[in-house]
Amino acid sequence: MKDKLKILFPTGSFYPAQTGGPDNTVYWLTKAMKRKGFSPVISTTDVGQPATTPIGAWLTTDYGEVIYTHNLIHYLPLRVLDKAFSRIKEADILHLSMIFYPASFLSAIVNSWFYGKPMVWSSRGDLDPPMLLRSQTKKKFVRWLINTFVKKELVSFHSTCDAETAYIKHNFGAESKIIQIPNYMELPERVIVPKRKNLLYIGRIDQKKAIENLIQALDDSTIFRESEFTLQIVGGYDSPYGRGLVKQVATAGLKDKVEFLGHRAGHEKEEILSGAWFAIMPSHTENFGIVVLEAMAQGTPAVASLGTPWEILREKDAGYWVDNSPATLRSTVEEIIELPPERMEALQNNAFALARSRFSIHANAEEWTTAYQGVVASAS
Repeated sequence: MKDKLKILFPTGSFYPAQTGGPDNTVYWLTKAMKRKGFSPVISTTDVGQPATTPIGAWLTTDYGEVIYTHNLIHYLPLRVLDKAFSRIKEADILHLSMIFYPASFLSAIVNSWFYGKPMVWSSRGDLDPPMLLRSQTKKKFVRWLINTFVKKELVSFHSTCDAETAYIKHNFGAESKIIQIPNYMELPERVIVPKRKNLLYIGRIDQKKAIENLIQALDDSTIFRESEFTLQIVGGYDSPYGRGLVKQVATAGLKDKVEFLGHRAGHEKEEILSGAWFAIMPSHTENFGIVVLEAMAQGTPAVASLGTPWEILREKDAGYWVDNSPATLRSTVEEIIELPPERMEALQNNAFALARSRFSIHANAEEWTTAYQGVVASAS
């Protein structure tokens, strides 16, 4: 077996796009594997790309070979598939992301019947119960396609936590092969800015995120209303759900206490993360929740809901792991507001140390090296 493998990634979007968490998590993974001597090959779309990104040509980068393609229909990215399968014969592993994205399940089916390459398949939260409630008929059909036409002996599903492992087994069988590795990130340089009394929600504006519970918590809190604290909401909110949140804030009389900043990226995003007092992720469910890690990497402690795999915040005294009811969020916010300075400093230090010690992709890349080599060995 080769020590250094060629891994093919067909994906819907990719760094430097910032359309969702996988844009970065897959990028960090490919970059770490490239440093380890592996050969990542990425076929992706031009969605979310800056105007400077070359389209339609293979590029050699420090994260592997990549091609950004323009597709008439993003949901059916025929050029992504075409470019990926032009390279599949030389690949040792096919690494797929998302369960219900056509580039993933179609690649899995075609590979099963024509190429027989071992596959790693990252769920990326697609099997979380709230997500399965959306487009139920379509998702039921895709699960049937996978269970019927994908050769399971070729697939090792990638999970980031115990809950996601359970979801995979429920949907694809208890005998499913699973690699459980958390999402790691390439930790940025710490940005030093003054801490402001801002609570921060940052991420996708979506019903799954339960942001309305957080707003309701603040609406119910006299302590918050009378404090210097504000809430910043970072993320694109031009959607029915986002506009509903804006209306909720106005109805509650919180327009001077809750600010919608829209999408932020790059250094500006890091400054917002660093300057926040606390980050809050009140989601109903998450397979990981990369924003918690992004906050801790800037020395900002976090609140995460029990529907997320962030019990370690409580274990390492780096924040709070609580249920996401408005009542609990209210009491948690009020406790944060009243934290003495020395306690707040300890939480910040613990958060920063936790990010550096447990979640650096380069410090933990050997986990993926071992996983990939095990997948190839088991297929031999």
